Amino acid sequence: MFAMVHGGWPRPITAVSDDVLDALVAEGVRAQVDAGLELVTDGLVRWADPAGALAAALERGDTGADGMLVRAWQATAGAAAEAVSGGEAASGGESASGGEATARSVVPAATVTGPYSLALRTGDVGRAGSLAGLLGQELATLAAAGCSLVIVDEPAAVGIGADPVARRAFHDAQVAMLAAAPDLHAMLAITGGSAWEAGAATILAAPYRSYLFDLVAGPDNWYLVRAVPGDRGVVCAALKAPTREDQSSLLVWAARYAASSNGRGVERVGLANASSLADLHVDDALGAIAALARAARLAAMEPGDAIAAGLDRRTFAQPPRRGARRGGVPRA
Repeated sequence: MFAMVHGGWPRPITAVSDDVLDALVAEGVRAQVDAGLELVTDGLVRWADPAGALAAALERGDTGADGMLVRAWQATAGAAAEAVSGGEAASGGESASGGEATARSVVPAATVTGPYSLALRTGDVGRAGSLAGLLGQELATLAAAGCSLVIVDEPAAVGIGADPVARRAFHDAQVAMLAAAPDLHAMLAITGGSAWEAGAATILAAPYRSYLFDLVAGPDNWYLVRAVPGDRGVVCAALKAPTREDQSSLLVWAARYAASSNGRGVERVGLANASSLADLHVDDALGAIAALARAARLAAMEPGDAIAAGLDRRTFAQPPRRGARRGGVPRA
């Protein structure tokens, strides 16, 4: 069980130098590491419009081993390594819980906008194929640079529905892109609504190793969760932010439901925020990631241990079909 931030981190400035951007990345990464998140990103703080910045980089050829995506990921990886080593040094050999410290395993991930969503920005879904080719080369270059996990954001997937042209364009673009980097762990992220109407065959056909689904704006994405094969990971984007209420019960229940589907197991399940944190005050964003990390720890425990640690016992004692809709699919 793990926790992660999806999308943006608070970005209080608009036009800045590379040095200031690097400092913003380091600050956001350290916050994630300090909160106990195992998968960290740069929070997209480098760009006011990440998708637009990616499209512009592809257009001008700022790609490859010295390109925008690799440079951004290398800065994230460096910040993560420094945050982990600095935290261990500051602990004086003890963990936050008072025990003996162990080496933190933190995965620095890259985030890219997928070919289908980029194509729709241009108004021409037919460009998805050519963009997939370019992005595939970028994924391969990221893998060669040492990046082990890339999050592919495809928010436009929520609008595919029953359109056969859109379905084919999405499907073919994902397959073509991933073919260029078969050993990379690619995670498909769909937020802002439900992609279930596009059909599992459309969304799940490409060889993604994990999926992140928005279960707040798109509760029908639970149908996709149930359709994801058990050997692939699922990240439940179910945290509503900002909020002052304790969402641990909901998050733990969602994580364990995803873990039970198709024999997936808790080791292939994660938790994330359902909407971007970019527009929040930094204190609210810090509260959100602390809540995610706590819920992930509780979800990994045996029920009795989680209850002893403060989780509402009703999390594990819900009556049949509570919170369910048609077909028994839960509402986050």
